[in-house]
Amino acid sequence: MILQLKKDLFEQSSKEIYRKYLLGQQVWYFSDRFGEENNSSKYDELKYYISEKLDVHFNNVAIVGSAKTGISFNPSKNYRLFNEKSDFDIIIVSPKHFNILWNAYVDMFYRGIPMPEYNEVAKFIFKKFISLKDPTQKHPDIVNWLKTVEPLVKDLQLFFGVEQQINYRIYDSWESVENYHYFGINALKNKVQKHHKREQQISNILSSLIKFKNGNNK
Repeated sequence: MILQLKKDLFEQSSKEIYRKYLLGQQVWYFSDRFGEENNSSKYDELKYYISEKLDVHFNNVAIVGSAKTGISFNPSKNYRLFNEKSDFDIIIVSPKHFNILWNAYVDMFYRGIPMPEYNEVAKFIFKKFISLKDPTQKHPDIVNWLKTVEPLVKDLQLFFGVEQQINYRIYDSWESVENYHYFGINALKNKVQKHHKREQQISNILSSLIKFKNGNNK
Protein backbone atom coordinates (compact mmCIF):
# COMPACT_ATOMS: atom_id res chain seq x y z
CA MET A 1 0.00 0.00 0.00
CA ILE A 2 2.71 2.48 1.00
CA LEU A 3 4.91 1.54 -1.97
CA GLN A 4 2.03 2.06 -4.40
CA LEU A 5 1.18 5.43 -2.83
CA LYS A 6 4.80 6.58 -3.06
CA LYS A 7 4.91 5.46 -6.70
CA ASP A 8 1.75 7.42 -7.46
CA LEU A 9 3.04 10.47 -5.59
CA PHE A 10 6.14 10.42 -7.75
CA GLU A 11 4.39 9.81 -11.06
CA GLN A 12 0.93 11.41 -10.84
CA SER A 13 -0.40 14.92 -10.34
CA SER A 14 -2.00 16.04 -7.08
CA LYS A 15 -5.38 16.14 -8.81
CA GLU A 16 -5.03 12.56 -10.04
CA ILE A 17 -4.02 11.34 -6.57
CA TYR A 18 -6.90 13.22 -4.95
CA ARG A 19 -9.38 11.60 -7.34
CA LYS A 20 -7.86 8.12 -7.01
CA TYR A 21 -7.57 7.97 -3.23
CA LEU A 22 -10.01 10.45 -1.73
CA LEU A 23 -13.00 10.48 -4.08
CA GLY A 24 -15.23 7.60 -5.07
CA GLN A 25 -17.00 4.87 -3.14
CA GLN A 26 -14.01 2.82 -2.04
CA VAL A 27 -13.58 3.17 1.74
CA TRP A 28 -10.76 1.19 3.31
CA TYR A 29 -12.46 1.11 6.73
CA PHE A 30 -15.60 -0.58 5.38
CA SER A 31 -13.68 -2.92 3.09
CA ASP A 32 -11.59 -4.05 6.04
CA ARG A 33 -14.64 -4.75 8.22
CA PHE A 34 -17.42 -5.72 5.84
CA GLY A 35 -15.58 -6.96 2.76
CA GLU A 36 -15.36 -5.54 -0.75
CA GLU A 37 -18.92 -6.54 -1.71
CA ASN A 38 -20.58 -4.49 1.07
CA ASN A 39 -18.14 -1.59 1.01
CA SER A 40 -20.05 0.79 -1.27
CA SER A 41 -23.48 0.03 0.17
CA LYS A 42 -22.23 0.70 3.73
CA TYR A 43 -20.75 3.99 2.60
CA ASP A 44 -24.04 5.01 0.98
CA GLU A 45 -25.95 4.06 4.13
CA LEU A 46 -23.65 6.17 6.29
CA LYS A 47 -23.92 9.16 3.96
CA TYR A 48 -27.72 8.95 3.83
CA TYR A 49 -27.89 8.59 7.60
CA ILE A 50 -25.69 11.61 8.31
CA SER A 51 -27.28 13.73 5.60
CA GLU A 52 -30.70 13.17 7.20
CA LYS A 53 -29.50 13.87 10.75
CA LEU A 54 -27.52 17.01 9.86
CA ASP A 55 -29.83 18.31 7.12
CA VAL A 56 -27.24 18.34 4.34
CA HIS A 57 -27.30 16.86 0.85
CA PHE A 58 -26.20 13.24 0.48
CA ASN A 59 -23.41 14.28 -1.92
CA ASN A 60 -22.07 16.77 0.63
CA VAL A 61 -21.06 14.05 3.09
CA ALA A 62 -17.80 12.14 2.70
CA ILE A 63 -15.27 10.08 4.62
CA VAL A 64 -11.67 11.25 4.30
CA GLY A 65 -8.35 10.66 6.03
CA SER A 66 -6.89 7.26 6.86
CA ALA A 67 -10.35 5.73 7.37
CA LYS A 68 -10.89 6.34 3.65
CA THR A 69 -7.48 5.25 2.37
CA GLY A 70 -6.06 3.06 5.13
CA ILE A 71 -3.04 5.34 5.39
CA SER A 72 -2.52 8.90 6.60
CA PHE A 73 -1.85 11.60 4.00
CA ASN A 74 -0.63 13.96 6.72
CA PRO A 75 3.03 14.69 5.82
CA SER A 76 4.00 14.80 9.50
CA LYS A 77 2.66 11.29 10.24
CA ASN A 78 5.08 9.45 7.95
CA TYR A 79 2.48 7.26 6.16
CA ARG A 80 0.96 6.01 9.38
CA LEU A 81 -1.55 3.21 8.88
CA PHE A 82 -5.07 3.50 10.27
CA ASN A 83 -5.19 2.17 13.84
CA GLU A 84 -7.29 2.23 17.00
CA LYS A 85 -5.97 5.71 17.86
CA SER A 86 -6.85 7.21 14.48
CA ASP A 87 -9.79 9.57 14.06
CA PHE A 88 -12.69 8.64 11.82
CA ASP A 89 -12.84 11.81 9.69
CA ILE A 90 -16.16 12.87 8.17
CA ILE A 91 -16.46 16.03 6.10
CA ILE A 92 -19.66 18.01 5.79
CA VAL A 93 -19.80 20.56 3.00
CA SER A 94 -22.36 23.13 4.13
CA PRO A 95 -22.06 26.92 3.87
CA LYS A 96 -24.99 27.13 6.28
CA HIS A 97 -23.39 25.09 9.06
CA PHE A 98 -19.96 26.63 8.44
CA ASN A 99 -21.28 30.18 8.77
CA ILE A 100 -23.37 29.38 11.85
CA LEU A 101 -20.36 27.94 13.68
CA TRP A 102 -17.96 30.61 12.40
CA ASN A 103 -20.30 33.36 13.60
CA ALA A 104 -20.61 31.60 16.96
CA TYR A 105 -16.85 31.81 17.43
CA VAL A 106 -16.79 35.43 16.27
CA ASP A 107 -19.52 36.25 18.77
CA MET A 108 -17.65 34.55 21.63
CA PHE A 109 -14.45 36.39 20.66
CA TYR A 110 -16.06 39.82 20.82
CA ARG A 111 -17.78 38.93 24.08
CA GLY A 112 -14.38 38.18 25.57
CA ILE A 113 -15.12 34.54 26.29
CA PRO A 114 -11.89 32.52 26.89
CA MET A 115 -11.46 29.84 24.23
CA PRO A 116 -8.54 27.41 24.75
CA GLU A 117 -8.97 26.17 21.18
CA TYR A 118 -8.88 29.69 19.67
CA ASN A 119 -5.55 29.37 17.80
CA GLU A 120 -6.47 26.01 16.29
CA VAL A 121 -9.95 27.18 15.27
CA ALA A 122 -8.52 30.36 13.75
CA LYS A 123 -6.07 28.27 11.71
CA PHE A 124 -8.88 26.03 10.48
CA ILE A 125 -11.24 28.89 9.63
CA PHE A 126 -8.46 30.50 7.58
CA LYS A 127 -8.57 27.29 5.49
CA LYS A 128 -12.39 27.57 5.37
CA PHE A 129 -13.36 24.65 7.57
CA ILE A 130 -14.22 24.13 11.22
CA SER A 131 -13.36 21.09 13.31
CA LEU A 132 -15.00 21.00 16.72
CA LYS A 133 -12.91 18.93 19.13
CA ASP A 134 -13.74 19.67 22.74
CA PRO A 135 -15.08 23.16 21.85
CA THR A 136 -15.88 25.93 24.29
CA GLN A 137 -19.59 25.49 25.01
CA LYS A 138 -20.50 29.10 25.66
CA HIS A 139 -22.65 29.70 22.60
CA PRO A 140 -26.09 28.17 21.87
CA ASP A 141 -25.19 27.31 18.26
CA ILE A 142 -22.17 25.27 19.34
CA VAL A 143 -24.19 23.60 22.09
CA ASN A 144 -26.91 22.76 19.55
CA TRP A 145 -24.34 21.28 17.16
CA LEU A 146 -22.96 19.02 19.89
CA LYS A 147 -26.46 17.97 20.91
CA THR A 148 -27.08 16.98 17.30
CA VAL A 149 -23.88 15.02 16.60
CA GLU A 150 -23.17 13.39 19.95
CA PRO A 151 -26.15 10.96 19.78
CA LEU A 152 -24.86 9.81 16.38
CA VAL A 153 -21.80 8.22 17.97
CA LYS A 154 -23.71 5.20 19.30
CA ASP A 155 -25.58 4.74 16.03
CA LEU A 156 -22.39 4.88 13.96
CA GLN A 157 -20.87 2.35 16.33
CA LEU A 158 -23.88 0.04 16.21
CA PHE A 159 -24.75 0.19 12.51
CA PHE A 160 -21.37 0.88 10.90
CA GLY A 161 -18.83 -0.50 13.38
CA VAL A 162 -17.14 2.86 13.93
CA GLU A 163 -15.26 2.54 17.22
CA GLN A 164 -12.76 5.38 16.71
CA GLN A 165 -13.32 8.98 17.73
CA ILE A 166 -15.41 10.73 15.09
CA ASN A 167 -14.09 14.04 13.82
CA TYR A 168 -16.45 16.24 11.80
CA ARG A 169 -14.95 18.84 9.51
CA ILE A 170 -17.45 21.41 8.28
CA TYR A 171 -16.32 23.09 5.04
CA ASP A 172 -17.83 26.08 3.28
CA SER A 173 -17.42 24.52 -0.20
CA TRP A 174 -15.95 21.60 -2.13
CA GLU A 175 -13.33 23.98 -3.51
CA SER A 176 -12.04 24.42 0.05
CA VAL A 177 -11.98 20.63 0.49
CA GLU A 178 -9.90 20.27 -2.67
CA ASN A 179 -7.51 23.09 -1.76
CA TYR A 180 -6.85 21.57 1.65
CA HIS A 181 -6.08 18.12 0.26
CA TYR A 182 -4.10 19.39 -2.73
CA PHE A 183 -1.85 21.22 -0.28
CA GLY A 184 -1.22 18.08 1.77
CA ILE A 185 -0.67 15.92 -1.32
CA ASN A 186 1.82 18.44 -2.73
CA ALA A 187 3.76 18.29 0.54
CA LEU A 188 3.85 14.49 0.28
CA LYS A 189 4.94 14.68 -3.36
CA ASN A 190 7.83 16.99 -2.43
CA LYS A 191 8.86 14.59 0.32
CA VAL A 192 8.86 11.61 -2.05
CA GLN A 193 10.73 13.50 -4.76
CA LYS A 194 13.43 14.64 -2.31
CA HIS A 195 13.80 11.08 -1.06
CA HIS A 196 14.04 9.78 -4.62
CA LYS A 197 16.67 12.41 -5.42
CA ARG A 198 18.77 11.37 -2.39
CA GLU A 199 18.46 7.71 -3.36
CA GLN A 200 19.60 8.57 -6.88
CA GLN A 201 22.59 10.50 -5.56
CA ILE A 202 23.57 7.60 -3.27
CA SER A 203 23.18 5.17 -6.16
CA ASN A 204 25.42 7.33 -8.38
CA ILE A 205 28.09 7.55 -5.66
CA LEU A 206 28.05 3.78 -5.12
CA SER A 207 28.21 3.20 -8.86
CA SER A 208 31.22 5.53 -9.13
CA LEU A 209 32.99 3.79 -6.25
CA ILE A 210 32.42 0.38 -7.82
CA LYS A 211 33.76 1.60 -11.16
CA PHE A 212 36.77 3.16 -9.43
CA LYS A 213 37.48 -0.05 -7.51
CA ASN A 214 37.13 -2.20 -10.62
CA GLY A 215 39.44 0.15 -12.50
CA ASN A 216 42.13 -0.14 -9.81
CA ASN A 217 41.89 -3.92 -9.88
CA LYS A 218 42.84 -4.10 -13.54
